[in-house]
Parts: sequence; structure tokens; C-alpha cells
Amino acid sequence: MAIDLIFFNDGILVFDVEHWIELRKTYRIIGEIIGNTAFVPSLPLKINPEEVLLLLDKGIVNVLRITSASSDPTVSQQKLMHFENELLQSQATEYKKSRRIQLESMLDKIVAKRRETGDTRSPEEILNEEIEKSTIVTKSNMIWPISLKPFNFSQFVSEPVNMEEVSKFSTKLKKLVYKDLWEKQYYITQGDKFGGDFLVYLGDPICHHAIFIVRCVESEQKISPSEIVAFGRLGTSVRKKAVLASLLDDKVSYVTINWIDA
Repeated sequence: MAIDLIFFNDGILVFDVEHWIELRKTYRIIGEIIGNTAFVPSLPLKINPEEVLLLLDKGIVNVLRITSASSDPTVSQQKLMHFENELLQSQATEYKKSRRIQLESMLDKIVAKRRETGDTRSPEEILNEEIEKSTIVTKSNMIWPISLKPFNFSQFVSEPVNMEEVSKFSTKLKKLVYKDLWEKQYYITQGDKFGGDFLVYLGDPICHHAIFIVRCVESEQKISPSEIVAFGRLGTSVRKKAVLASLLDDKVSYVTINWIDA
């Protein structure tokens, strides 16, 4: 049975822990945990566009968009609004708990600064003000939803999201490079933090360090010698091979940059 993924706010999410385990252990899909409860990572898992496109191509998943909270149009909007408000409140509560722990560790310094400006309120009053002004969660920036339990989406009305719509968030080159690396049995994650498009691992990133930083270069894209040198140096500095990936006659071609000290 295909796994249902939920399309929300231009992201594609997994809410069921069993689905997360299956995607990681069976299909080498890593994604990115974006939930957080008192500093403990939790679902949902956000799946990158290239991962989703591969899963759709293999028939492993369905991507669904929640369109309403009920098949009855007279109550659907109210139910959806109530549902979103509950999510918003729960996230604001968790965020305030986390923020309180952070601010309590530096409360003496905060109070001292306030005393310099003539603020004579109690430390608790100052703490509460700091928490309130630094924990604003709105529907535009909340994570939808944070939950430690599997979420039942059968109560909602949904519609399928096709591959063409998902493709808007990636490129043909990135899609094909990811697929090629995946079919070579590698584990792949996003490579932004190392100046590339993908990080490539021999095994699960929990146990292995990345061996390649892959940067996708379009056929019409110009890349200067200085950029190549900088990318090669970067790879050497973090003990990974720097790799440029392009399409040659619609097939993925790789160039590895080796840095040799003369």
C-alpha cells in the first residue's frame, strides 16, 4: 500500500512514525525532521522535492493536499479553522516552555540590563515580558502540525497532488542526479550547508560521514576556474570529494575535483 504524504505550505510532510521508519530503512529517504518538543526532535518529517519525485516515480507514495475539514461545505471551514487554532495554541505553548528554559539561564543578566534603564519590576515580570515578545507564533510561520502521535487524516477531504506540481520545486538536473545516486545505493541529503546540492553517504548518516559534496551544474551554466578551485578546496577542508554533476545527452555525468598540494 502506498504511503500518504501531506502537501502543506509548499512542503511535503510525513506525520506517521511507521511511515517515517519505512521510508528511511527500506527506501533510504532521509528528509528533515522539523518538529520540536522541548528540544526533542519530533515529527513531522519534511521530504525534499527530489526525494518525493523519486518516490512518486517508483509508486511508493501518494501526495495529498487537504482541501477541507469535512465533506459538508457548511461546516468544513469552521472545523478547519478550529483545527488550525488548536494547532497554533499547542505550538505557542511548547515554544514558550522552551523559550522560558533558555531565558531563565540568563535571567540575571537580563534583569541587570533592565535595572540600568530604571526598570524596577520583579525578575518574574521581566521574564514573562521577554517570553511573550519573543515567542510569537502565527499561522504563517507555524509548523503544521507538531504531534507525537500518528495523525488521522481520514477525517479530512483531500485531493491528489501530481508529479508536475511537485516538479516546480526542483529541476530536471537535480531530479536525475538524485535518482542516479539513489539507484547506486547511496544515502543522500541536502548539501546546502557545504555549498553543494547534495551530500552523499555510503550508509545511513546517523552512522556515516558524507563522502561526496555534489553540486549540480546546468549545461548552459558558466562556472569560472576560481569557483572550481574554491569548491575543490572546500571539499578538501571538510574531508569530502567535491563533485560537479551535469547532463550529457540526458545522462548524468560527474567530474570529481581532486586537490593536490604541489
